[in-house]
Amino acid sequence: MIVDAHCHLQLPIYGVTPDPSRWKFTKLLMWSYELLGYRNPLWRGEPPEPARMLISLENQMRLSMGSREKLLHYMDKNGIDYSVVLPIAPFVSSRDYLEACAGQHRLIPFATAYPGEGWVDELHDAMKGGCQGLKIHPILQRIPPDDPFYFHLLEEFRRYGKPVIAHTGEFDYYIVKDGYASYGDVRRLEKLIAAFPDVPFILGHMGLYYPERAIELARRYSQVYLETSFQRAAVVRRALMVAGRERVLLGSDWPESDSKYPLAIARKVAGNDRDLFRRITGGNLLALLGSQANPL
Repeated sequence: MIVDAHCHLQLPIYGVTPDPSRWKFTKLLMWSYELLGYRNPLWRGEPPEPARMLISLENQMRLSMGSREKLLHYMDKNGIDYSVVLPIAPFVSSRDYLEACAGQHRLIPFATAYPGEGWVDELHDAMKGGCQGLKIHPILQRIPPDDPFYFHLLEEFRRYGKPVIAHTGEFDYYIVKDGYASYGDVRRLEKLIAAFPDVPFILGHMGLYYPERAIELARRYSQVYLETSFQRAAVVRRALMVAGRERVLLGSDWPESDSKYPLAIARKVAGNDRDLFRRITGGNLLALLGSQANPL
């Protein structure tokens, strides 16, 4: 059984609308990056401005492809049995994703929350309605990681004993920078992590351009898990050395990346260790979600 811990359905961020005609991934800079196993021989850390702009454009084009039908198509194509799907308010709601997943047991919805009247009731309704975790995204939500809202949100959420997955890594989603990329610095999540030792934190993208920062948090906090999207094999191996085989999770960030590439990296890292492969590609996540969400 293979489970992708990081996917999206419809995610119409500012200026991006769904494109029903788009079924195939763009083959620009991101594609070459995928073909290289997320290794980048041209620069270290964040990309230079021309490359960043191209990546942002390509990212928007790929996001426009997101839908339940297309996700299931790529799951079948790549051998993915189950996918965790992550809404991000205010663009889409928990209810939107619960409705999109209705009747489809292969999709595991998480909840989202955003400041505004009624958000507490909406969060609890979503969790009672079947959501299996919580997604936060400081950059797209334009909320600093140490903002009081996230602390209030986690106080409400902690009662469910479920994980929260946070976007980590500085990234500009728009061709023209909007000034919020620094909210993705994984180090800025430490106060929130330290305040809730009973809440499992999954660090989406493992810090992106600076995975060593995410790996250090996993070393310091036993409730921190590392998700592999956009990370090369050498980084995943370092994550396993620090966090252990129980706290590393396969993720693709579909449709921003094709799930076949992180899956290939998981196979490469695990080699002949079938137990390690099973843990990375589903076992660890299902143990984290608990028996209620376990499709077995």
